[in-house]
Amino acid sequence: MHDDRTARESIARILDQIFLVEAGAGSGKTTSLVGRMIALLESGRVTVEQIAAITFTRKAADELKSRFRLELEQRIRNAAEPQSGLLRQALKEIDRSFMGTIHSFCGRLLRERPIEAKLDPTFRELEEEEAAMLRDQCWDEYLINLIDNGQEETIAALGELQVNVEDLRQVYLRVCDYTDVQIDTVPSPRPDFDLIRLSLPPMMDEASNFIPTVKPERGWDALQSLIRDGRRMAAMHRLHDDMRVVQLAQSFERNIDATLNRWTDSAKAKEFKVMFQEWQSRVLVPFLRAWREYLYPQLVDFVRPAVEYGTRRRRELGLLDFQDLLIRATALLREHAEVRRFFAGRYASLFVDEFQDTDPIQAELMFLLTGDDSNESDWRRITPRPGSLFVVGDPKQSIVRP
Repeated sequence: MHDDRTARESIARILDQIFLVEAGAGSGKTTSLVGRMIALLESGRVTVEQIAAITFTRKAADELKSRFRLELEQRIRNAAEPQSGLLRQALKEIDRSFMGTIHSFCGRLLRERPIEAKLDPTFRELEEEEAAMLRDQCWDEYLINLIDNGQEETIAALGELQVNVEDLRQVYLRVCDYTDVQIDTVPSPRPDFDLIRLSLPPMMDEASNFIPTVKPERGWDALQSLIRDGRRMAAMHRLHDDMRVVQLAQSFERNIDATLNRWTDSAKAKEFKVMFQEWQSRVLVPFLRAWREYLYPQLVDFVRPAVEYGTRRRRELGLLDFQDLLIRATALLREHAEVRRFFAGRYASLFVDEFQDTDPIQAELMFLLTGDDSNESDWRRITPRPGSLFVVGDPKQSIVRP
């Protein structure tokens, strides 16, 4: 309890240090964050328009604004001069502070310096649902353009690898979410299909000798069902086609369990259960990993032009989605030292809530904005100015936590 009180006091008292606060839900992190804002204003180190608080959602931003205004009003009643004058001025100009999401913050930066950002000053920010609709539209247009230009053989070639158009669309949507990342695609060798073709059928044949000819009262167990279906597939297709081998392998990519009393020999059932589980880890998992590594560069290389097409269409229409906002705002700060200096003066104190879900490009933007050397454009070599950054997070609440 003493340590907690000391930490809270330090947040409001030590204003020339960077703070990274780990705090769980209901721990009073918003109270501490607001308290530090008030302390900065009382000290005269910053004005209210130099405060920027980045929250994860609009709802959280609205709550923070309400709490901040209420705390200002309460503090004014009890403060003496000169603090009361500073707080009254802050309350008067409270709307000049920024409290909102990272995307709305990026939008504000870009609207102030659109020329340096190489943007049409009248650009419009897309809402999430609208951006998703445009993304789907661009995918459809890209496929139509491929067909119109006689390039449908590329889709057909992937189809022969059991990749359908919907699979490609899912890869496209995934890559669209990470346009800030340079995705390297290194060709991988085609896997050895004989690893499955020569190992699995004999195992299934041997185990089938101990599967009842009549369905057990409580049904086939997981391993029995896999073996029965697998042998049926092997008998129908003889597994000469590599793609049939992939289908068979993928069917065994699940929990392998056996109910011993549903076999004709429970000891043998236990033995086969262990055998198939060991085969899974030793043969199946490496084979399917190799297969996906073989497919991966082909799929990404196919959808990459579609992603680029979508980016061009948004630019032509004067529209920015959430990723565009992050990428363009960060590039603006990275590429223009004068702009970094301008916004470093504008936002002298940066507060970041839900920091556990901050990704690298967001972190880059924050460091570029708070760096102590405006000539340094590599965020990995930047040290934030004393007292310029206050972040709060809870690893247990991360939406991307494994």
